[in-house]
Amino acid sequence: MELLDPNISHQKKINFKKEIFKFLKYWPWILLSMVLFYTAAFLYLKYTQPQYLSKTTLLFQESDADKGALSDLKNLGMGISGDEELQGEAAVIISKPIIQKVVKNLDLNVSFYAKGKIREVELYKMSPYSGKIIFADKDFQEATYFIEPVNDNSFKFSEGPLLNSKNTFKYGEIVKLPWGSVVIKRNFKGYLPYRNLVVFRSNKIAEMQLEKSITVQLPKGLLMDISLIGEAPNKSEDILNELTEQYNLDGVNDKNAEAQNTAEFIDARLDLISGDLGKIELDKENFKKANKLTDLDVQAGIAVNRLTGNVENIYNESSKLQILNSIYDMASSGKDQLFPTGLGMPETTEALLHQYNEKLLLKKRTLNQATNDNPSIKAFDKDLAELSYLIRNSIQEARGQAQKNIGKTNMEIGEDKGSILKFPTQERVFRNIERQRNLKESLYLYLLQKREENAITLAVTTPKTKLVNPAYTVGIVTPNYTQVKIGAVSLGLILPLLIIFIVNVLDNKVRSKDDIEALVANIPLISEVPHSEIAKPLIEKNDFTIFAESFRILTSNLKFILRTKSIQKGGVILVTSSVKGEGKTTISTNAALSLAGSGKVILIGADIRNPQLHRYMKETREGLTNYLVSDNISIQKYIVGSGLSESLDVIFSGSKAPNPNDLLDMKKFDDMIDELKKIYDYIVLDSAPVMLVSDSLHLVDVADIVVYTVKSEFTEKEMLMFASNLKKDNSINNMVFVLNNVKPEYSRYGYKYGYGYYNDSNKKSFYQRLFRL
Repeated sequence: MELLDPNISHQKKINFKKEIFKFLKYWPWILLSMVLFYTAAFLYLKYTQPQYLSKTTLLFQESDADKGALSDLKNLGMGISGDEELQGEAAVIISKPIIQKVVKNLDLNVSFYAKGKIREVELYKMSPYSGKIIFADKDFQEATYFIEPVNDNSFKFSEGPLLNSKNTFKYGEIVKLPWGSVVIKRNFKGYLPYRNLVVFRSNKIAEMQLEKSITVQLPKGLLMDISLIGEAPNKSEDILNELTEQYNLDGVNDKNAEAQNTAEFIDARLDLISGDLGKIELDKENFKKANKLTDLDVQAGIAVNRLTGNVENIYNESSKLQILNSIYDMASSGKDQLFPTGLGMPETTEALLHQYNEKLLLKKRTLNQATNDNPSIKAFDKDLAELSYLIRNSIQEARGQAQKNIGKTNMEIGEDKGSILKFPTQERVFRNIERQRNLKESLYLYLLQKREENAITLAVTTPKTKLVNPAYTVGIVTPNYTQVKIGAVSLGLILPLLIIFIVNVLDNKVRSKDDIEALVANIPLISEVPHSEIAKPLIEKNDFTIFAESFRILTSNLKFILRTKSIQKGGVILVTSSVKGEGKTTISTNAALSLAGSGKVILIGADIRNPQLHRYMKETREGLTNYLVSDNISIQKYIVGSGLSESLDVIFSGSKAPNPNDLLDMKKFDDMIDELKKIYDYIVLDSAPVMLVSDSLHLVDVADIVVYTVKSEFTEKEMLMFASNLKKDNSINNMVFVLNNVKPEYSRYGYKYGYGYYNDSNKKSFYQRLFRL
């Protein structure tokens, strides 16, 4: 009963199916977008050089903190004592000296590529050529040439900075170029020679590129993962293997440097003690010859037994004292040198010496990448000075203790000497010589033992790390084929949907019945007039098109509304709109033709400012304005046949008047309507747009129903609010909407729900309907 009570307001639910079909009706364009994006992704993946991830894993040995009797043989390798030291090793493994060796050994500053139309592929070991830079200028950075074979023994350069017109050279000869000299050789393990691209880079650039591409990670435990992303997986694997090898060689060299310094110290002490021992032996021999002595053991048995313990103490303490003095002299020299270790010094002193040696080695490795002014070098110097000071203090304490023990022992020996005064002076002198000999001999044997242990350390080349996983290639990391394809399809789907959504959001035009009902629910929509390709569409007799059917529905609803108002004859129908061009004249003319099929109808051109009825029928000069300004009482003079239907008459607008508002507001106009109601079943008023002029407002009072015309894809939604306010402000209770010029996709008369038994001469082809052309 909506037509009976147009003030009923409905709270409409969202029609999800309809909202979805707003997007689905553009499915050809969405599908085309997805195909285009997928094609672009396919071309991108086809012509993009893939990047491969290669990895290797190293395991570090844990250092042995126990310092037992066999500690020198247990720690022949170099271990890691904690996470901080492991992080330091992570920086060392990609330090510039090691990177330089890798670049030099693998000739990474020369690369050969297969040149395609779009991309270049590095050939590496499969290249027909191999190259090496012999010399390069200081300012040289990079040079690119095309290289191609001339014959089996020669090749030529092209498209590069050549020195002169000569560009043909022999394999293996030195080629002089503007920036340096290179050597090109045949690689018989690669492809047959053909035209390739060769790139020469400076060592600095090659090292920089390699350093940026290497990533070091420290998982749990003493493991280290080294990864490299590159175009050629076999090249990346070779780089990682070479990097590991050079790092281990660097560690072995560091370990041997400490052992070599210890060996030099022991050899120097052995030379000195050997000379002293030879001199003592000669003194002993001369003393025995001079005093004709043979065996003193029997003579001094008792005294020797009594003094044995004290003599041994003197030997031990004197040996320690000499070693401590030598180490103290080294510590006082102020030079950066490695201290000998493992010579039987006190544990505190031994630990400080180990710590000093480790700090000094770390400083030397840091100097490979920094200068003496570097804050890290200065920090090392400070730490080494502090350790040297602690070493000297520790040695002084040990020397004091040794001297104290020697003094005490000498006192005890002095007491014993009083008991052996009966022995000849020769015996005392001989024992003194023997004591010196035993002292030097024990020290000599001790140093021989340490020299052998140190020689074993030098001979063992245990690497710093264990290779857990040799270099291997994980796979392609970029581009991610699956993600790119899914992303392209998703973007191809989302982008048109987003564009459609934005267009719909920004669209301020009325297009369908739902737009009207969503904005103005208190004014009923009684008909949708479909779009027609004809410039001046008129319904005809026995017209069964959808266009004609829409007007039958319109007139049926108008009759129904008039009957509810108990109007059986003379119903006045006012047709208006918001602005010009919304089709109110088309609606009024065709509505009048449709009504004429069941009664007598008159169509009045009430738009006296811009009359349009002449577009559909032959106009007369005189009409409504002439009647209103004349003294003629009868309207019959101005009524003419429409020529479209025998039951349809017309009163044209007539001459243009300067005061349309005053004319339409005359009592004579109201009397005319009353007179026409007696003659005609329906009176249709084609009025002016209410938003532009106020002429039509004077006609509302005489109208039984106001048909407000809205044009699909033309009328703006704000105009609907104007119509709603017009109804509210003027208390118009008989206003209804007619939606004009509705295309099939916005109408219930679309192809899916059209009346199949009606003939539509303007029916579009499948291709046109598919792309909404």
